[in-house]
Amino acid sequence: MTRLNPRRAAAAIAIAAPLVLGGFILGRHSADGGYRVFQAVMSIVSRDALDSLTTDKIYENAARGVVAGLDDAYADLYSAEEYARFNRNQLGNRYGGVGLRITPSQGGVMVFRVIDGGPAAAAGVQHGDRLVAVDDSSAQSWTTDRASSALTGTPGTTVRATFERLRTHERYTVNLTRAVISVPAVNVQAMLEGNVGYIQLRVFSDRSAGDVRTAVQSLQAAGAQSLVLDLRGNPGGSLDQAVALTSVFLDPGQPVVRVRSRRDDDTLRAVGPTVARAGLPIAVMIDGNSASASEIVAGALQDYDRALLVGTTSYGKGLVQGGYPLPDGWVLKLTTAHWYTPSGRLIQRVRADSLHPRPDTTRPVFRSAAGRQILGGGGITPDLAVGGDTLTPAEVAVGRLLNAKTQATNDVLDSYVSELEPQATPGYAFRPAWLGEFEHRLAAAGVTIPDSLQSSGARYLERLLDGRLANFALSDSSAFVRAAPRDAQLQRALDRLRRAHSQHELFALAAEPRRN
Repeated sequence: MTRLNPRRAAAAIAIAAPLVLGGFILGRHSADGGYRVFQAVMSIVSRDALDSLTTDKIYENAARGVVAGLDDAYADLYSAEEYARFNRNQLGNRYGGVGLRITPSQGGVMVFRVIDGGPAAAAGVQHGDRLVAVDDSSAQSWTTDRASSALTGTPGTTVRATFERLRTHERYTVNLTRAVISVPAVNVQAMLEGNVGYIQLRVFSDRSAGDVRTAVQSLQAAGAQSLVLDLRGNPGGSLDQAVALTSVFLDPGQPVVRVRSRRDDDTLRAVGPTVARAGLPIAVMIDGNSASASEIVAGALQDYDRALLVGTTSYGKGLVQGGYPLPDGWVLKLTTAHWYTPSGRLIQRVRADSLHPRPDTTRPVFRSAAGRQILGGGGITPDLAVGGDTLTPAEVAVGRLLNAKTQATNDVLDSYVSELEPQATPGYAFRPAWLGEFEHRLAAAGVTIPDSLQSSGARYLERLLDGRLANFALSDSSAFVRAAPRDAQLQRALDRLRRAHSQHELFALAAEPRRN
């Protein structure tokens, strides 16, 4: 959810009260039949319904019904508890927790990463440990959402958790005092071959711009001759953070995004100071899941010819959601405005176009600052279109077999990966014997790969095992570097970046016929 422009905040708060507090008062002075129907229904339900509700609950349901009845897919009404959870999961990067990243495993939840400096790290919890119980409740069949809700809470409070070591099956119990956990917004920062600096940002949070700024400075100091900012899969978030992040690459004062509402037309500008070195070739990776704040960043950098966009057309989420504080900690979220790029392109895509985008020949054409042709009509269209990785029919068939027995497959993977972990040091070589043993264990667990798919599906199984092992045994950055050669979109960007000495050269190289 995106905050309203500060100049509109007071108006937003003022608007909110009549919606919930005054709506029924207005109704008393109206001859509208809808109000009379509501009053009659409320009276009968309160008096005669077998499944009776309190008056407060009836009014709450009515308020939720008003919001649900709007033609606004992003409108919502949050209680104080729901809003706190929304902020933690979608906007904030600081929360009261124990410092664990968890993943589904063996019918329950397993520790995927232990955050350095957090309570769990201090208590000796290790990645690969399985969550057995929280306080007096068994967690052995919990989802990750339920486990997360149980482990997080008010900083300073205590939670008792029982874990089981994957390799030894030894159980241990620790008392963890929840603390404010600050998770880095940059998932991966790495120097790739050819002195290409790489930054992966998976979500916009309250520290995204600062973390990207630090990453750019660090990579440039280490000798980066070009940069990749990877926004693939990034669903967006804070408008303020989008503007601040774009400011890392643009000159102070340059327009970043226009926000048009029913009453205002605001232009938000880069605030500086610029960090990216002038002329440094930059590529921004986007895909169909890059949305909202990601599209603001990508669109602005494309408009000013500051980055080559690589990948597939973005999602097309160009609607602004405003938060309206209500009594008792409730918050109303409504769509209040549209976003436009500096060149005037509307980011919002008509959702009917999402599955069947209009051909480029029917889309409005805009011009970048240097006169390059760029397309409007919803979403951000890349300069260098590169589809995602594709699977062969045999690989698809193997994937379906494994998905049909997800639990057994994951159990085999987790168990075998825990055994291989001591051999998975950075730069390790994948051994063919590992693949044979993996297939043998899958068959023993009832997941049999037909002979007709054995050879053709081997690549899929190897990638699955190697990817799980790298993610389990290595850091996020090391696991990414290992997998990068298999990333077709990234490799197309790297091919151009390694040969470009300026942003102008990068655009020229992007027009070349496909080489890889």
